[in-house]
Amino acid sequence: MTMKNSAVESQVMAADEARYQALYRRDLDALERMLADDYVHIHANGEIDDKAAFLASIEATRYRFVAARRSEQRVRISGPVILLSGKTRTTLDVGGQTKLMDNAFVTVWTQTENGLRLLHWQATKVLEA
Repeated sequence: MTMKNSAVESQVMAADEARYQALYRRDLDALERMLADDYVHIHANGEIDDKAAFLASIEATRYRFVAARRSEQRVRISGPVILLSGKTRTTLDVGGQTKLMDNAFVTVWTQTENGLRLLHWQATKVLEA
């Protein structure tokens, strides 16, 4: 890994942590700035949200992110695109009930003149062996 790649890896990991912190706080302004205008969020259940629908679901408190423990994270850089993948064990509050989700995920980031922007999130439910 080159020094440049190492710096990009650190930047994307920090950006992803900032995204999670914004989700925990339901900070719509921060999320608005982080997400690309053409952002797509594919939930583990197959639902697909664009940026407006995803932000509306956070604002409406359809579900509230409580915690996310990430593991096996890997950053890959391909030109202007940065992929972050791994596994996450996410704790959500859904209508007052705690829900645990074990997912594999991939995020697609891009560097813009205004910093990193998230283009895409996709989760896949990890099935028990």
